[in-house]
Amino acid sequence: MSIMHEDSENGRSMVSVRTMEIVTALAIIVFAAAAMVSNYELGAGWGSNGPESGYFPFYVGLILLISGVAILIGEAMKAGPDGAKSFVESRPLVRVMQIVIPTLIYVVLIANIGLYLSTALFISLFMVWLGRYRVITGVLIGIGVAVMLFLTFEVWFLVPLPKGPVAALFGY
Repeated sequence: MSIMHEDSENGRSMVSVRTMEIVTALAIIVFAAAAMVSNYELGAGWGSNGPESGYFPFYVGLILLISGVAILIGEAMKAGPDGAKSFVESRPLVRVMQIVIPTLIYVVLIANIGLYLSTALFISLFMVWLGRYRVITGVLIGIGVAVMLFLTFEVWFLVPLPKGPVAALFGY
């Protein structure tokens, strides 16, 4: 009986453990190959003064490449229902995406409107949407956190952070 097609209290299975193992192995292989190529170009040999600058990273990449290939071969050789075990069901995946997607939007907003306004919006919306706080509570806390970040970094530590076009209106 395949677990992949059964519904559970967490919804339908979205992806199997075997699929995720294969995707992870391929990602390791690609990362390792990129590391090996770039470090080979730097010099991955042994020079007159000892190892060249890419020597150790090249061999770390080689170890990763061998590990990725071993994982891939191991998964390809597996038989039986173990690979059909669910990695994630639909309901938990939706909950994770409720955090991941707004966080990615937050990162994009930082680059476009600055850290402080993005942070105020992010915290306010999260508190209202997922925390079920009243709008006024979410907005006040979002603004408060942004003001504290501004005071901490810009005023006290003198560390400039991305402010965006809105700060330019206030002369920052």
